[in-house]
Amino acid sequence: MKNIGPVSSRWLAGVGIHTLDELRSVGVVNAYNLLRCHGYRVSLNLLWALQGAVMNVHWTRLPDSVKQDLRQRVMQIHETDH
Repeated sequence: MKNIGPVSSRWLAGVGIHTLDELRSVGVVNAYNLLRCHGYRVSLNLLWALQGAVMNVHWTRLPDSVKQDLRQRVMQIHETDH
């Protein structure tokens, strides 16, 4: 997968995501939160890398509007966790 290095690949495998199709099926935000809930030290760069993988673009080329939307969706989930 584009943007996904060996460490991130291991993390994703650790939560049952092995392919791009599986990532698409689970959804980027859900995959990110699965990783976070399993104790992996996730960052926003990983969130953007996951989205870039789904869109087949380098994460640094994601539009700011996409990054902002992802950030807001993750924050909404974090707020409901507390």
